[in-house]
Amino acid sequence: MPSSTQQRPSSSIPKAYAATLLLGVAMSPFIINLQGSLSSFYPSSSFFLRRSLSFNDIEKYSTLQDVNDIDPSIESRAKAEASDDKCSNMFLYLPDAQHFSEHGHGSQINTYIVSVLIGTYLNRKVLLVEPPNDMSTYAGASQFGCPVDAFEAIHMKSPASSSSTASNSWQIKENFPGGLSRLIDHPTWLSGGCPIPCADTYSYDDWVKIATAPTAMSTPISCKESNGRTVNVIATGGGEMRKYFRSKARSNHFIANERWGTKLGATLTEARIFSTLSNNAMFDYAVGLMIKAGFLRLQPWIARDVEMFIKSFDLFQKIGTKNQVYDSIHVRRGDKLIMEARDEVVKYWRSQGHSDEENLPTNYIPFAHYLSQFKKEECLVNQLGEVIRIPRVVYVATDDPVVVKEEIANLPNRIDDRTVLWNDCHELSFYFNPTDESAFHLNGDGETGFSDGTEDTCFNRYHRNIASIADMVILAKSRTFV
Repeated sequence: MPSSTQQRPSSSIPKAYAATLLLGVAMSPFIINLQGSLSSFYPSSSFFLRRSLSFNDIEKYSTLQDVNDIDPSIESRAKAEASDDKCSNMFLYLPDAQHFSEHGHGSQINTYIVSVLIGTYLNRKVLLVEPPNDMSTYAGASQFGCPVDAFEAIHMKSPASSSSTASNSWQIKENFPGGLSRLIDHPTWLSGGCPIPCADTYSYDDWVKIATAPTAMSTPISCKESNGRTVNVIATGGGEMRKYFRSKARSNHFIANERWGTKLGATLTEARIFSTLSNNAMFDYAVGLMIKAGFLRLQPWIARDVEMFIKSFDLFQKIGTKNQVYDSIHVRRGDKLIMEARDEVVKYWRSQGHSDEENLPTNYIPFAHYLSQFKKEECLVNQLGEVIRIPRVVYVATDDPVVVKEEIANLPNRIDDRTVLWNDCHELSFYFNPTDESAFHLNGDGETGFSDGTEDTCFNRYHRNIASIADMVILAKSRTFV
């Protein structure tokens, strides 16, 4: 049976982001493409889709949505109103606890989204707590690698490997963000500008012990600041928090209310609408509010390097300067074929008449099935009765580029090396990430590192990070996301 190092087609825009959260397999582009199916829920009339890669500044690469969809007054108001007096109820998410820093981009970002939903639901300021740089298990103090900005100006030499010896031979700026915070610019409308509580009496190790306890979500602790103020704190890692979320969501224990909506940046009217919703509609609206408030925001060095990387693509040379729309397809296979995608693969082949689960034609869903989104019913004819061809630029993000390119090469009705005629009228021209044939996972050539034992470097990890985030940006800005 032919096999692939990969998974199933993502469905076109998901109907309910909440369902994706429950599965724990969300990718951040889903947040943005959700806009297309939420027009009836959206709290602001400004939400409509404007897709383009023709960016003129780094600001437009800082988010996955269009900057015109963001209400900047939410963040600026939060900064103006920030006060220690409002920091008495805190929700601390420790991304590095319980080894969540070892996960891929999708899992780490998804878990961060869950922390925002839970922390705001519990009416608490939400903080990210990262390990001190000298305690990080990663060279350069982050699983997302090292931009040049991370180094002291006097020392710009790359370490030979991720070993502790190498990481001690170079200098990271003392207060440069590490961990997940190297990727994500956590906003003040969530943190309230609050510092990590009780820094005089609780070390990072103390918070890790609290966050990884089985009772982390159910048993807040109280601590005193040096000024005598008492702070009530829930500290948690990704594992306990996700269990909590799944349990509450499955039993419908999340109840929308105006206070929660306000914590997510809602106006009074939006908060009232939000309070009337339940289940999937409630979570859909919550994510809509988060998008309006500017979630998810990338750090400026990430935005800068993603912009430079994307502008080197042949895709950008084709459409970027022309402000041309394009479509995108995400083909995720790899280790997902073993568990998460297996049922979908079996279901697909059963629909094709193959009932023997142990002897399927391939262990993945063929790329051609993704193209079923480009339907024959969309074809038009001119006055002479001739079919009008629809040129489409299609970006393919995949962790199985060699196999997918072979599948494209074997498609019928080829026009040239990258273009096929599909369903009579769709001229599909395919473009790929130029680094796809080397390493496409954050951790190496697979989710658990390099299969041949290759030692990693902080710079190589950062390059893979930028390549993956570039994929997310391109997918999120596309007209159609499959």
